[in-house]
Amino acid sequence: MVTYTNPDMVTDTRVTVEPSYGRTVSGYGGKIPTRYMVQYAGRWHRVYVAQYGNAGTAYIVHGGMDLVLDTDTEHRVRGTVAA
Repeated sequence: MVTYTNPDMVTDTRVTVEPSYGRTVSGYGGKIPTRYMVQYAGRWHRVYVAQYGNAGTAYIVHGGMDLVLDTDTEHRVRGTVAA
């Protein structure tokens, strides 16, 4: 079962320095860190991507659960500009 983030619980997004951990030589994997962060339910969470082919799935880990970014939040993250 896929669980999505609730866009009402996303209060902010930001761009950080791209993490150097979690990268693979192939560029594929289940938990590739991105430079994006989402403030969800009052806490900042790193956005990860599960990438096994030409398309990836963006998600955060909240309370030990993987939450796939809902469409509104994903568009909001993509529109975030670095400070």
